[in-house]
Amino acid sequence: LTAEYERQAENLRKFILAMSRDVRVLLVKLADRLHNMRTLTFIKSAAKRERIARETLEIYAPLARSIGCHRICIELEELAFLHLNPVGHDAIVRRLDSLRAGQGEAVAMVSREVSQKLEEAGVGARVFGREKHPYSIWRKLQRKSIGFNQLSDIFAFRVIVSAEADCYRALGAIHRTWPCVPERFKDFISTRSEEQPSELQSH
Repeated sequence: LTAEYERQAENLRKFILAMSRDVRVLLVKLADRLHNMRTLTFIKSAAKRERIARETLEIYAPLARSIGCHRICIELEELAFLHLNPVGHDAIVRRLDSLRAGQGEAVAMVSREVSQKLEEAGVGARVFGREKHPYSIWRKLQRKSIGFNQLSDIFAFRVIVSAEADCYRALGAIHRTWPCVPERFKDFISTRSEEQPSELQSH
């Protein structure tokens, strides 16, 4: 186990060094790992598949997220999750399929209504409805020790505006229509560090 951690630490050290010299090196590494994960089923050794999947989840996916490659990060996480916990992955996918069948139209409807309310308030914005990914759901279930039915953000909406001040204008327009749940509201704009993006979350 110690040797495995040492090997992972060495890989991480090499990635950080490569990124400091030229981020393109890291992009090539991430693309190569993504290809490896997409073809992981062809590796006969179960132990080797597990090692590669775990390394992907613990090192490659976080690195992809850290440089803004979110699509690559999500696919790496999902593929690793599928190999490391196929039972958990399939259970969440089935629940999502069932939920999507019953509420899929509601996401589009709410997106349109949010866009309309913002337009009426004079706030230029793009509104996107999105669904949590299976691994993200699994991670939250484990972290909070809750059941699937207790999740409140399986479907969520992202409002993109052009300026920080418009975040609060958009929030005011939305809360005039849908009052927030106080204990679930988070303002990452006023509390963020200089490196963090501006973001508001409300459920």
